[in-house]
Amino acid sequence: MKTYILNLPSALERRNFQAQQAERLGLQALFIDAQTPADIPDAFFQAHAFSWERPIKITEVACFMSHHQVWQQIAASHQPALVLEDDAILARNTPELLRVLSQLEGVDHVSLETRQRQKLLGRRYKAAKGLNARLHPLLQDRTGAAAYVLWPSGARLLLAKFEQQGMGLADAFISSTYQLKSWQTVPAFAIQADVASAYGVSCPIAPHSLIAREKVPSPPTRSGLHDLQLKWRRLRGQLRLAVRYLRCFWRARRQFVGVDPQQFSINAAKDAAPTAPVC
Repeated sequence: MKTYILNLPSALERRNFQAQQAERLGLQALFIDAQTPADIPDAFFQAHAFSWERPIKITEVACFMSHHQVWQQIAASHQPALVLEDDAILARNTPELLRVLSQLEGVDHVSLETRQRQKLLGRRYKAAKGLNARLHPLLQDRTGAAAYVLWPSGARLLLAKFEQQGMGLADAFISSTYQLKSWQTVPAFAIQADVASAYGVSCPIAPHSLIAREKVPSPPTRSGLHDLQLKWRRLRGQLRLAVRYLRCFWRARRQFVGVDPQQFSINAAKDAAPTAPVC
């Protein structure tokens, strides 16, 4: 299984970390230059900055388009792939998980991460053979696009939604695409650097978010009517979340997804032998 790693060319510390992590885990890693605001033409930005429930910053447009270019590559392939942002920290047993996932059928998307927020998970599950882990249907999520496996079918759904509706925040865009057959690993196999300490995991890189660090203002709305239109869109989005919950609550439950701390132990990782490449 290929691993696409989104990395800003200027973020050398993160690139080095991801290269070392991929080598240690035996991942078939391909670095993708993440887009920056300088890569986004102003006309394109103006055309898409107001397609979500609130104005989207140009840094968020760049982040979305970085994921979008990977979705295009996966859609044109015949195999699922792991997509990582460059601050994703993976569990040591991720290669074994990827082998299990590569054998699944009828799946579009699997989230590997957790971010201190509850997820709505189906009560039924698939056991991950050979791993002390399960896969639950992911019926509603709110945040997180730093570590997920995407199938060509799922990539095509996301691309079609973009063509029909425009873009959004990358994580919210994915999680609100209810047509996806999405699943969640329990426990999580990935966390982002900025929440590592909350899970008792040593963070090997600077934990701040590069997008959050850039103080870029949101584009101003064009008029009072435009502002009301965005507020109405936001309200419809919240109603859609509520309807989704009401449709699914009888077969699901909200829960925090934890991690297995031993699988993120630095000492354990150093002692572990290199893993054969995951193909």
